Amino acid sequence: MIERINSSPRASQIVLVGGRIETSGIVALPPYGDISDQTRCVLRQLEEWLAQIGASKANLTRMQIWLADMGEFAAMNAVYDGWVGEAPPARACVGAALAAPEYRIEIQAFGQL
Repeated sequence: MIERINSSPRASQIVLVGGRIETSGIVALPPYGDISDQTRCVLRQLEEWLAQIGASKANLTRMQIWLADMGEFAAMNAVYDGWVGEAPPARACVGAALAAPEYRIEIQAFGQL
């Protein structure tokens, strides 16, 4: 059974299937701020989304991160490393043109219930 949470005509924020967690890409909310502000905003949203399904960052197995500017990699990592904790998931990070110029970062998460 597939469960879709907070769906819109385009996407679901979270999809649960076979005990797996998959999120949509998460971007910062206005006001957008710099990469540190946006990273904190995205990770805060991820925690809120996970809480809706009774999960936490401890349930995460993989993170996919897209940065609009790889020159901001170190600043993003400074926030991410403080957030991730003692059991970090697997992770990939690449540079990419994001959907709007205001976005500095997008994160998609995967996990297990």
